[in-house]
Amino acid sequence: MSGVDGYSIQVAAEQCGINPVTLRAWERRYGLVKPARTASGHRRYSDADLAAIRSILAWLERGVPIGQVRQALESAKAGVEHADRVAVPEAEEGGGVWREAIDEALTALEGLNTRRLEQQFNRLSAEYPLARVFTCFCDPLRETLRARPARAGTLVLLESLLRQKLAGRLLSMVPARRQRGWLVMAVGDPLGAQMQALLQAPAPVWYLDTAVPWKGVRALLNERLDGVLWVVGERPPRRRMGTLWPQRTRPAIPLLAAGPALTAELATPPGVTRVAGGRDQVASLLREHSLTSLPGVTRAIGVVP
Repeated sequence: MSGVDGYSIQVAAEQCGINPVTLRAWERRYGLVKPARTASGHRRYSDADLAAIRSILAWLERGVPIGQVRQALESAKAGVEHADRVAVPEAEEGGGVWREAIDEALTALEGLNTRRLEQQFNRLSAEYPLARVFTCFCDPLRETLRARPARAGTLVLLESLLRQKLAGRLLSMVPARRQRGWLVMAVGDPLGAQMQALLQAPAPVWYLDTAVPWKGVRALLNERLDGVLWVVGERPPRRRMGTLWPQRTRPAIPLLAAGPALTAELATPPGVTRVAGGRDQVASLLREHSLTSLPGVTRAIGVVP
């Protein structure tokens, strides 16, 4: 344990890769984690609390709704087989809490009820890790709307709202004075790039909605940059492609490219490491940037051919 009083909520959140707001919601609404308090009322988490938080995250990753996690934890502690007592909905099959959330969001969008949609997103992002909200709510909701060309306006409305909500969180991640951080830039699909950048929390990040030409990035290269990540959401025009990457010299920091549009047909220069995998894998790589052998890390999660 760090100190006699345990971990602060900020440190506990960082250790477990979760937002402090979510920890507070789990405590207040569901009684899942009950940390000790200092004389001044500040929360202090023990090693056992951190283990409990990680167990909660594991159940959520299996698809257990937050409202059933306490039952799951009690069942596991009592040695009762969880599957006999709690259903595990699969987001991919459209069931459970995420299917209900998507249906509720579609209803709100059809009625142009952005306030209801905003409240829903706030609730989900307070109760679940952002990575889970992105994968089980935002992604399938966007795909559902893309499959409805006649409702293109609702997709624009959804993405506009989400970008506004995520922009504020990204501003809070901007490195403080003399602090280091990654530069994350969107190549098409700024919402997808925002999601990727936010998964770096609590690590500091500078985020740009539009990737600037390498000449512009070069002006930012100084001792404060840990690396550069291009999140490729769509293939850029051929004329623009050549301006994005460094063509001749490579700085002494990692240069990574990831994203759904990073296919074999999209050429990148040798100085840019192409990273395969989903958002969680890319975020994990960036959080562990202090590892000295970048090629070894990228091999562990896969490199796009």
